[in-house]
Amino acid sequence: MTEISMELSSEALIVMDDNLNQALSLSRQSLVADPSNAYAWAIGGRILMKSEKNKEAFSYFERSLSINPLLKEALYWGAEIDILFKDIVNAEKKLDVLKNSCSECGESEILEQSIVSFKKRQLDDGVTTDEKKPNG
Repeated sequence: MTEISMELSSEALIVMDDNLNQALSLSRQSLVADPSNAYAWAIGGRILMKSEKNKEAFSYFERSLSINPLLKEALYWGAEIDILFKDIVNAEKKLDVLKNSCSECGESEILEQSIVSFKKRQLDDGVTTDEKKPNG
């Protein structure tokens, strides 16, 4: 069943850009075929992100990481959700695991840039907010 689950997950990822409903259906079928497939949970989460169902996507990434805490897709996409939810501490934790488990992954560099960019925007927004406050 794991092989079927992997095939369905891979197909879901392929059709995701063209047909989210079909991708979601394939993803769910892959999880029925093998609920212990961490990759299938990560793919499902990615499809849910693309569908803007971020809370549900978050739970899929958490499930994926509970099965395989080193799965690069779940770490990367899960950290993206953390950034969306402004949870930089958890995003940085996932980045650290990603760096340590996959030292040559390009995802870690992209994720690090996303975190730095988010922090810079937060800092800039804080300065802008303070500048707009009346004096006295």
